[in-house]
Amino acid sequence: MSMACGRVSPSFLKWRVSHRLGISQLPSRYSNYDMQQTGFIPCLSSPKGFCKLTDALESEPRGITPTVVNLANCVEQNAKLNSKNGRVMLIDGTYMMYRAYYKILARLNRDRYWNADGNGDWVYTISRALSLILDVLELGPSHVAVCFFLLDLQNSKYLIFCLLLFQNCFRLLISCFYCIWYLVITLINFYGVPLGRASAPFREHYDGKGINFRHILYPSYKGNRNATPDTVIQGLQYFKLSLRAMSIPVIQVPGVEADDVIGTLSVNSVADGFKVRVVSPDRDFFQLISPAVRLLRIASRGSEIVSFGVEEFAERYGDLKPSQYVDMVSLTGDKTDNIPEINGIEGADALKLIIKFGTLENLLKCLDQIEEGDIKEALVSNADQAILNKNLLMLRSDLPFHKVPFTTRDLLFKKPKDDGEKFRNLWTAISAYAEGHSAEHLIRRVDNLWKQHTTYKQ
Repeated sequence: MSMACGRVSPSFLKWRVSHRLGISQLPSRYSNYDMQQTGFIPCLSSPKGFCKLTDALESEPRGITPTVVNLANCVEQNAKLNSKNGRVMLIDGTYMMYRAYYKILARLNRDRYWNADGNGDWVYTISRALSLILDVLELGPSHVAVCFFLLDLQNSKYLIFCLLLFQNCFRLLISCFYCIWYLVITLINFYGVPLGRASAPFREHYDGKGINFRHILYPSYKGNRNATPDTVIQGLQYFKLSLRAMSIPVIQVPGVEADDVIGTLSVNSVADGFKVRVVSPDRDFFQLISPAVRLLRIASRGSEIVSFGVEEFAERYGDLKPSQYVDMVSLTGDKTDNIPEINGIEGADALKLIIKFGTLENLLKCLDQIEEGDIKEALVSNADQAILNKNLLMLRSDLPFHKVPFTTRDLLFKKPKDDGEKFRNLWTAISAYAEGHSAEHLIRRVDNLWKQHTTYKQ
């Protein structure tokens, strides 16, 4: 079987191949003969300038020739060159919510919201959190995701109570059904069945705080933290709904902390050729810093966004590499996560030791080279605790796809299909819960964001 086609110039065929492969221009080093060998271009040697598309099929199979490999490499390099123009922004959603909560709490204490009656504090909180999200989105990322860790079971009773406040009989029936569903899913995940899977339609699950490998290794992990404020619990679901209405992916994975999800997405995005910006003040993310990964941290006062990268890390820690940060903190501990320090080792001592020996494991192997007797004794008696600290502090940035079923393509930042109508309707309804609150400014900011945004072409 063969098929003839009209006379086609070699230059047009080169263009056709490059267009089908997504290459702006096929390299000149590929001659017509080379392209014939790959099977991508039909033979041009037939009489009268006609070609047969089945010439490559009629010939004996040549296998994967070096030319095919080179052409495939060219496609891959071109894709990565194109992706360099894109930036992936990974946002710690829980941090944004807490940051907004304490800002609003401070203003309420100073009577800045004179018309607030206490019932709509959660509206002010999520409004402030969305304003912070918009501040970082105005930097123009091509891809974005907001990641959360999930709340503890101690506060789930408040969610149930709030759902039962509906006085309409129909709403009460729906609320009861939701409560039963929420409790069943929460209890299943609380006892560890199943962990680490995300469903295909929603890719979002709910699990109890603390059900992950770190709490199995160290039950007191994050045990010093206070219960989640009621205002945060009450507004968190509406905060997530608002993000989804803006067509922003909201990612939660059962049994996996948000830090590990961000770490995995960050590493995968860098492998795809993108630059990554992690929006979080958490120093655990120092481990990820590289020429392609920077942290964006909101200033403690005001809304200024501070960038923290390789240069800033070197100014603070000298010759310490970002990948060695976890080794240093394994000795100094982390009070935020209730990880104990190694008694007798100060921060300056830990920094010098890790710079000298490279890793915590190598340091413990070379204890005979340590001159300071008290430091040596502290390491000998607390070696197991130091190793445990490192396992708790190290980000798991290599989670498999079945646990974090998202690719960089899934995080594309694009305008909602409904042109923002769902967001406007949602916030018109939410504003009614807070006396005197208006969502016009927030809605106007979102509309302006879409007017200025250009969807990244993948």
